[in-house]
Amino acid sequence: MPRPPVPPADDATSPAVVGEVAFDALLRDGHALRVWGGLAVTAGVAVSAEHRAAALGSLVPSRAVLGRGTAAWVHTGGRAPSRAEVIVGPRRRRPDPHPLRVTHECALGPQDVVVVAGVSVTTVQRTGLDVARWASPETARRVLLRLCAAGFDPAAALRALDALPGHAGVRDARSTLTRVAALCDEPRLRRG
Repeated sequence: MPRPPVPPADDATSPAVVGEVAFDALLRDGHALRVWGGLAVTAGVAVSAEHRAAALGSLVPSRAVLGRGTAAWVHTGGRAPSRAEVIVGPRRRRPDPHPLRVTHECALGPQDVVVVAGVSVTTVQRTGLDVARWASPETARRVLLRLCAAGFDPAAALRALDALPGHAGVRDARSTLTRVAALCDEPRLRRG
């Protein structure tokens, strides 16, 4: 059985902390807002990357990393994913099937992973590269623009694609990243 989400701070709670009935009452009465699954924050508290990562932590085994669109949500917020996308390395045992998790296989270096609230997540830069390769161009453009505000560098991602000739999704990613690079250069999207 997966472990329940552990609140990352005093401003968050879960059924494991207050019980199912009290948790539902807090949500119903507007005293708490659900982050994802069984984790909620006190009403009025800004949801952070730590809250989002902690909410998904029970779906990420120690040999896996949150990636792609789910990692983008952890880093930037926005619309919550319906299922957690986790990545395991090549020839590593995949997690057992779970209705709230989809597993992908991909080689990741240590420079591609950060730990947020005890959960391994792909970095903003690696997340952007993966989203550009694997999401539809329209979805990728929207997500990448949010990632630009979190420090994503589309020009560096374009250079990284040079090391992946012939790999899946590279041609579409190059086109998407070229368009996003022009948009990220606009002053309103620059990180300040």
